[in-house]
Amino acid sequence: MDPVLSCRWHDQDGEWELSVSRNGGGWELIAAAPRWSESLPFAGPEDVRRLAQALLDLPADPEPYEFAWELSRTEFERTEKERTHFATFAVGLDPADDHRPYLAYQSYYHWGQTTALGLEVVCEDPPVDHLRAQAHALLSDLPGSTSTQP
Repeated sequence: MDPVLSCRWHDQDGEWELSVSRNGGGWELIAAAPRWSESLPFAGPEDVRRLAQALLDLPADPEPYEFAWELSRTEFERTEKERTHFATFAVGLDPADDHRPYLAYQSYYHWGQTTALGLEVVCEDPPVDHLRAQAHALLSDLPGSTSTQP
């Protein structure tokens, strides 16, 4: 899978990443922390279009802004070991922190009657211009897409 939209950064713990890649006929969101990574599928190309457009529409001025997606995958369906892995992925401006841009991913696992926290990856102050360029290129390549910004 080649990244189509990607935000990578390093800190004292290691490398972190949030990226969207084409995986065969579908699209995956990859969240990676220094010791753990996971991926979940987007519902379809329309969700990827909405993500790209949300990045293009990210306001330059401080104002409330957030778009979020729910992603999930169920494994071992209809068995005793059925497990659902789900996550929220958001793009926005943080009103509690001078409206700084962010990308945020939080996952959960559900087994039977138990729900547990999964991976959390937050990219504060992502390279917005770079992400917008990637989003524009993605929208140009997706059939049926039109973006509101060049």
